[in-house]
Amino acid sequence: MKAKIVIFLYFIFSFQLYSQEVAGKVINSESKEVITFAKVGFPDINNYTSTDVNGDFSFDNLPKTVLRIKATAFDYKVLVKEVDISKGGPLIIEMTPLHTVFEEVKITASEGRIERENITSVEVATKDELFQTGATTLGESLSLIPGVQSSSVGMGISKPIIRGLSGMRVVTYNNGLRIENQQWGSDHGMAASELGLGKVEVVKGPSSLLYGADALGGVIHFIDEPYLQKGKSDAYFSTKFESNSMGTTNELGFRIHKGKWRANIHANYENHADFQLPGGNFIKNSRFWGTNFKTSLGFRNKNYQLNIRYQLGYKRLGIPGHSHNENPQAIDFISNDRKREGTLPAQFNFNNFLLIENTIFFNRSSLLIQLGNTNSDLQEYDEKVTLPFTHLNVNNTTYNIRYTYKVTEKIGLKTGVQGMAKINKNRFPSSALLIPDANTFDNGIYALADYETGKWRFQGGLRYDIRSLSVLSSQDLDSTLTTNINTSATNKTFQGINYSAGFVRNTKLTSIRFNASSGYRAPHVAELKVDGFHHGSLRYERGDENLKSEHAIQLDAALELHFEHIEIIINPYYNRISNFIFLNQTEDFAGSFPIFEYGQTDLAHLYGGEVGIHYHPHKIHRLHINSNFSATIAETQDGSPISLIPQPNLNTSIRIDINNKHKIRIKNIILEHAYYLPQNRVGLNETTSVDYHLLNLAAHLSIGQQESLDISIGVRNLLNTNYRGHLSSLKNLGLSQPGINAFVALKYKIQ
Repeated sequence: MKAKIVIFLYFIFSFQLYSQEVAGKVINSESKEVITFAKVGFPDINNYTSTDVNGDFSFDNLPKTVLRIKATAFDYKVLVKEVDISKGGPLIIEMTPLHTVFEEVKITASEGRIERENITSVEVATKDELFQTGATTLGESLSLIPGVQSSSVGMGISKPIIRGLSGMRVVTYNNGLRIENQQWGSDHGMAASELGLGKVEVVKGPSSLLYGADALGGVIHFIDEPYLQKGKSDAYFSTKFESNSMGTTNELGFRIHKGKWRANIHANYENHADFQLPGGNFIKNSRFWGTNFKTSLGFRNKNYQLNIRYQLGYKRLGIPGHSHNENPQAIDFISNDRKREGTLPAQFNFNNFLLIENTIFFNRSSLLIQLGNTNSDLQEYDEKVTLPFTHLNVNNTTYNIRYTYKVTEKIGLKTGVQGMAKINKNRFPSSALLIPDANTFDNGIYALADYETGKWRFQGGLRYDIRSLSVLSSQDLDSTLTTNINTSATNKTFQGINYSAGFVRNTKLTSIRFNASSGYRAPHVAELKVDGFHHGSLRYERGDENLKSEHAIQLDAALELHFEHIEIIINPYYNRISNFIFLNQTEDFAGSFPIFEYGQTDLAHLYGGEVGIHYHPHKIHRLHINSNFSATIAETQDGSPISLIPQPNLNTSIRIDINNKHKIRIKNIILEHAYYLPQNRVGLNETTSVDYHLLNLAAHLSIGQQESLDISIGVRNLLNTNYRGHLSSLKNLGLSQPGINAFVALKYKIQ
């Protein structure tokens, strides 16, 4: 019935709306001189062009609706504003010259606004920023974002932590598609890839209104690089080598935009041997390799836009630190030789993601219809080559229908329905049943309104979600289990009503933001029913069938000061979670594995924040100094520390932009310093962590007048520091993380 209504509305409006041709000029707001080769575009429809030598630009086939326009030019303040295309007439874009330029102004996908205009706490980082000093994996690179850290199992497996929360409390999206990949396991890394990535958005704190249930910690949204300008095409080949793991990454990409059609195609292959410790030895079985393929196909005509995105990924991951010894020692996992060939134990991950996105533009509104499917297949092999220890498959089908309406010049409204059907299934034959088969069905409805007046912007909204969980009895499974695990059938229903309300006030020198939001998370089938060895996490886990839903309320405030040569950001928060579910290490062992049990406490208090400074000296315009400090304190209602909370950390980077005019052009040199403070507030039976420093150095160059060849060289862990991250699964075995790692990356571009 809903589909018929959508089709009917489309045909009704398609007879009334026509495409619009728009021309304009970009000029200096002070001198009124034209600005040549400025980039002008509409982020909402991913359509860009550049001004000519006369400062002129033009677009055809634009929808006659309200769109956000963005203009950028060197030495000018980035301009972002709304324009009503239906009014016609030339657009005169006036840009303000800048004495100093801090960083590129970024527009968020969640609200279509620049960062400082968002009422919720959102951080945006481009792929170039994340990998500016040669991070090996996407998970490792996210630690540069304030308030974000990662837990890891060696080099190949890492997962994000936002303000102390991770796993099922952090929801991952890829271009608007929710990703489910058994993220309840600490050894189940992110399914996202840096291949073809444009930027990453991190929404901190409860974000259930637009993203659905579970996001008590926040949302990580990976967004692909944009399509090319109309009538153009390009291609590239890149390769990267890392000395620590003798790792290589090779990548190909091609983009084209012809007429109404546009496409991006990317593929890569990476291969890493065992990583090297600061002392010169190697961690056994820390090797990994994999390949990814990603493509996007877009079509736009008049008031209709279509995007079809598909991604395929395969990874084979060694599981370091695995042992069946009663009392394993660090020496058991260390080798004098580096190896690359596959051995056991290991993980095999196979992922397929598909998203079909339709947007219909009306006079002052738009209708977004997203249909997607993700399938994540995970096999873990322990000792038997022919029989996996466990084989899990999760298939998730999602829908999202959102209507955005510009009611007046000051009032905007977003309403929608959203949901998913997730099927967790064990594949057989396998030797163990870690979690039972389960079906989860989510449905939610929401409305979000915002009001702008002068320098103020207010926003508020409500959302209702309902989740049905059906767990199958293990006796109903046609399996060849070699372990005798019996789970009973369970049917549960969870529901929650959530809200968000806040404001932001922007002036030339200050931004003040406050937001109160709530969220809920139903317990996952793993937390309810798990009972078995989890080799990747190096522990035995037990669930609790009586767990209740978590409910969170977060207060988030921010003060930003924007002076001519310095920016200061102070962002405190408080997150109160009732019925908090936690994983607690007991004093018992199952073989060599410690036993962890899921439990629940009435209240958990998480508080802390981030403080950042960006300094741009007056007389050294090409020097940028960025520093940010992040800390989270987590405790129960009686003041007892909650386990598995990351260390406070201070990240500082010094970047010098050189941009000489020689054939070999040095773009910049970057020095990064990360200081991780001690973590002494630990849960029961959890070990403390000492502080450590990490230093990274990198330089970026280009060759040729067209900058066809980009070169990046550098060293990570420059001082060869011997360190153990607090949330590294190898820490309890006395194993350190990678030592010094030199890298070189080449990228050849064909215009």
